[in-house]
Amino acid sequence: MRSSIKFAAIAATAALSIAGLSACSSSSSSTAAASSAPASAAASAAPSGSAVGGMTTCDQATLAPEALKAAQAINANNTFETQSVECDNGWAVATGILGGGAGEEGAETDAESNSEGDNASPQGAPTSFIFEAEGQFWIPKAPADVCGTINGTTYPSDAQIPEALFTAGCLAG
Repeated sequence: MRSSIKFAAIAATAALSIAGLSACSSSSSSTAAASSAPASAAASAAPSGSAVGGMTTCDQATLAPEALKAAQAINANNTFETQSVECDNGWAVATGILGGGAGEEGAETDAESNSEGDNASPQGAPTSFIFEAEGQFWIPKAPADVCGTINGTTYPSDAQIPEALFTAGCLAG
């Protein structure tokens, strides 16, 4: 009898732990998120500045440093000026200008090439970085892994990124 009580206690603890962890995780599919969670911020489209699943904020102030880290993961001297952030269903796309850092050719700003110095911004390539919310963190995702099989501008059936972010994250920059 004593071993059955221990087993029941262990099983109950395991069930509670699994239920608690699954409530904190984010889904990589918008369909799965909508079916596995009640009507919450994680299961519905998240406007800019809103909490995703009550844990992660999707706004430019939060995602700009993450986008800079993603740019510097490509090259430690890279700069990234975030121009906009779009959010949907636990995903985000930060769009901006990717430029070379100090000491690299082409790293001058508009101010350096403009004698007036107004509206300084890095020169570089328009670029988008894709992120997925996992708990309280934004995890960078490679377009090749989440955009599906791209054929023109139609949203692919095998894409993981929400359709609302497909153009900004997968087709632009």
